[in-house]
Parts: sequence; C-alpha cells; structure tokens
Amino acid sequence: MSETNRTDPPSPPEVVPEASPQEQRELQPILGDLLQTAVRRLMERGRNEFGRAANAGRHRLEIRQQRKDLEHFWKRLGKTAYHLVEAGELNHPALRKAMQRIDELEARVEALSKRNED
Repeated sequence: MSETNRTDPPSPPEVVPEASPQEQRELQPILGDLLQTAVRRLMERGRNEFGRAANAGRHRLEIRQQRKDLEHFWKRLGKTAYHLVEAGELNHPALRKAMQRIDELEARVEALSKRNED
C-alpha cells in the first residue's frame, strides 16, 4: 500500500481537566458579568425594536385617520353640492347627471328595503 491511501487511526479525545473550585469561583463573576451584559444588550435591542414598531404603527394609524377624514369631507362636499343644485344655487350638467344617478340609486334602495320588509 502506498503512503497516500493509508489512514491514521483517530487520535483519542483530549481530556480537559475539570476546573478547581478556586478557578470556578474566579470564573463565576466573569461569566455572570458576561451574561448580564448580554441580557442587557438583548433588552436594549428589544426596546429599540419595539419603539420602532410602535412608531411605524402610529404612523400607519395617522395615515388611515387622515384618509378617513379626507373621505368624510369628500362626502360632505358631494352632499353640499347636491343640495346647492337642488336649491338652484348651483348649476352644472355634470352635477345634474350625478344627482339623477343618486336619485335613481336611492329609489332602488328604498324599493329593495320595502320588498325585504314584506
């Protein structure tokens, strides 16, 4: 057999001597400090991430509220325009056509409601 094909037997696992009680007492404060530092960093990171998530949530909520307010005022503007056209204070063909469609839809809703009651 050639040297390249030959495998050496695995070396026995290294035996690590157990730490003496004195060494254990010396390591405890170090390990405790490291653990405390790691936990403190983890808590700080969690607080930062939670703060960012809360800010993003508040921002999305503010956008939603602004859109809701905008929708409300568009509806009010439409109702105001409807009443102004109805009173003859405002006249425009597009408004008249929209009013006609609104009146048709309201009549259908009323007819469906009456049919449902019967």
